[in-house]
Amino acid sequence: MFKNWLRALGKLDYVQGKERPDVECILCAVRDNDDRVRILKIYQDDILFVCLNLYPYNPGHLLIVPIRHVKRYINLTRIEVMRISRAIQGLQHLLDDLYNPKGYNIGMNEGRIAGGSIEHLHFHLVPRYGEELGYIDIVGKTRIVVESLESVKKKLAHRIDTYLNEDFFSEF
Repeated sequence: MFKNWLRALGKLDYVQGKERPDVECILCAVRDNDDRVRILKIYQDDILFVCLNLYPYNPGHLLIVPIRHVKRYINLTRIEVMRISRAIQGLQHLLDDLYNPKGYNIGMNEGRIAGGSIEHLHFHLVPRYGEELGYIDIVGKTRIVVESLESVKKKLAHRIDTYLNEDFFSEF
């Protein structure tokens, strides 16, 4: 059908494990700023960190990750659950202000059988813009991401502290 195939370059090799960095846990490596992994982190405190998804569904697709290496939701502390939940709320406000999405997918995949490819618990926050599925998505079986990771990272990192500090939540 096409003379040139549409590709999501790099993702297949990553998913198959061919291009994964040689680290014990990729999210711990991101947390620790390990130079063997691509760092797309935009925030870190003593409980959690936030980074862009290397293979985003949309601009602003974020991962919210506990600092502590934990595999199961039931093993999170009460404080971790509260801070992660509040961070997701703050990040929604930030994405609302920067991108004006029409909805969100918020979730986690705990364990490989549930679709998790990383054994460090993390939460996805995916902004949805409506009518995203287009010709390229259907025919080319590939997603078009309209903004570079670096551009999204710069926008979010510039304002994230405002949306993740406790003063911001005093309004709610």
